Amino acid sequence: MTPADEQLRSHVRSALIRAQISQAEAARQLGLSNKHLNQMITGRAPLTLAWAERILALTGMRLVIGLAHDTAQP
Repeated sequence: MTPADEQLRSHVRSALIRAQISQAEAARQLGLSNKHLNQMITGRAPLTLAWAERILALTGMRLVIGLAHDTAQP
């Protein structure tokens, strides 16, 4: 798992906690099993950007992706 993957998972977990939405409730609203949602959030199953976007939407947040130049590269 890359640092970016773990960071995305961390943001999704935090968003659910801040919104006071349980994983079980999020899974129900998304039409997923609680087990599969838990696996996506913990890294045992892929958390795609599309799924992250859908989960975050439940919390009132949206996924924004940006690019930056690496200043260390010539």
